[in-house]
Amino acid sequence: MSTKISKLTVSRFRSFGELKVDGFGQVNLITGRNNAGKSTLLEAIRLLATEGSPSTFFNILNYREETDQRNEETGTAITPEDFSAFCSLFSGFPSLAECRQAFEISGENGIPLKLSARVAWFTEETDPEQGRRLIPARDDLFGDSTGFPALQVDLMNRRRIIRLDRPLRYRRALGDATEGISTPCVFLDPFSSRSTSQLAAFWDSITLTDAEAEVVHALQIISQDIQAVSMVGSDAGQRPRTAIAKSINCSHPVPLRSFGDGVNRLFGLILSLTCAKSGVLLVDEIENGLHHSVLVDIWRTIFRLARQMDVQVFATSHSWDCIEAFQKAASEDTENGVLVRLARKGDMVIPTVLSEKELQIITRDRIEVR
Repeated sequence: MSTKISKLTVSRFRSFGELKVDGFGQVNLITGRNNAGKSTLLEAIRLLATEGSPSTFFNILNYREETDQRNEETGTAITPEDFSAFCSLFSGFPSLAECRQAFEISGENGIPLKLSARVAWFTEETDPEQGRRLIPARDDLFGDSTGFPALQVDLMNRRRIIRLDRPLRYRRALGDATEGISTPCVFLDPFSSRSTSQLAAFWDSITLTDAEAEVVHALQIISQDIQAVSMVGSDAGQRPRTAIAKSINCSHPVPLRSFGDGVNRLFGLILSLTCAKSGVLLVDEIENGLHHSVLVDIWRTIFRLARQMDVQVFATSHSWDCIEAFQKAASEDTENGVLVRLARKGDMVIPTVLSEKELQIITRDRIEVR
């Protein structure tokens, strides 16, 4: 990804009636009070970066527990209430019929990027030459139509149709980097350190590369005795994939979990960054599990690796210690760090973009930006 997302405009998506952010950098920290829209902003960037892939939609819904719990074997008729999960993607939590007005996410990274999504009605036909194809049907949802509702996702040069009449059976994953998307996009939630097995596929992709050494070096910020990391176990076997570490204090490898939440959070963070090479890394509540005393060194590592691996980072936080540490690291990496503060005023979300120099004044005078 030779150029980064510099501007973003979001309309009618979740809590954003209209949001415009101009001036993103390579490493971006997003702050704001609870319910200001920090996680929603990450979701909008994630959908845009992954070109509205179906698994991104389903992962986002599953993460928020907005899943469709219908049993596809019951044979019961579908109703508008069965699709409330998808309605939550639209501003104001509208009914399914009102979701025909699309939400839009657009941005710039040297070239225009745009995604829009709305609920539409389709029927399926079989053509002897072209096989099965979807045909737009009339718009009176749940009237006499024999078709089905779908999420119609329009991109700059193509269209995706995601059927909504089938229960969500997609397992939550860390990102969409394996779907053939042109821009790798990795999402790290606040609780990923609870199970290192989630990160096994990422570890496999960097084994015996320089990135493996970078991960180990980062872990030494918290535990200097860690010398090496590996993965054991099997996805198909009785023993799940588990991260283990070699320590100068132990005669044999020990589970990485035994080093505590901070080490495991950092393991997931740096591993995800290395696997987002030439793409985008999204981190929700980046400081989760990390002691304030190590945050400056962690941010320095993130700035260095983001520049080295051509990764644009978007992270959220409501911790003053995290903001202060971010500013210190940003001051050593000129023009790469940007802080975005989201503030809610009534039904509107107002973004404020702060450059490294402005952030330096804010942290010096301890001006509230959380």
